[in-house]
Amino acid sequence: MCKILVIKSSPRSNSNSELLMDNCLKAIKEQNKHVNIKMIYPHHLDIGPCMSCFACYKDGQCKFKDDMQQLYEIFNTSDIVLISTPVFFNGIPSHLKAMIDRCQSIWSGKYVANSSPIDRDKKRYGYLFATGGAPAYKEQFVAAQLVISMFFRVINAEFTDQLFVPNVDEKPVKDRPEILNNAYQIGQKIVGKILK
Repeated sequence: MCKILVIKSSPRSNSNSELLMDNCLKAIKEQNKHVNIKMIYPHHLDIGPCMSCFACYKDGQCKFKDDMQQLYEIFNTSDIVLISTPVFFNGIPSHLKAMIDRCQSIWSGKYVANSSPIDRDKKRYGYLFATGGAPAYKEQFVAAQLVISMFFRVINAEFTDQLFVPNVDEKPVKDRPEILNNAYQIGQKIVGKILK
């Protein structure tokens, strides 16, 4: 059974980025019932910041015992990772960034300690849905894309697709059926990945 990890990082329920994710998931659930979907909300978890203490250089294990410990194994066993996020100050929300920063231990395990906490032979796919309140401008989603791209590389997930939607303060996603359909179509493509 395909394991899909869904990371919803907006601190607001029914947010613009969450609606994109929900439409993607709608397509997946309608077309393929044989999926295991795990939903996490970083802002509901107890995840402290990375302290750059280098303890993980010894064995690829983070010494801080909080909710992050359960996520490492979830990252490892997931086949598909979907992330939805708003853009905050040209970047991603702090709770999502804290979660990603704590993946330093995965990086250390892979490249320093030679004790990878993640299966490097397992094929994973990563998808990003991001929304920005302001009207479109040149580098609106660059920072979010770069950080999520690095996260996907660390957990050995291929950055497969993305959907960026600007100007949601003036034109919310709920009022843009073509955008919701774009998210739905990404879900259809994911089903193709599952079934291939």
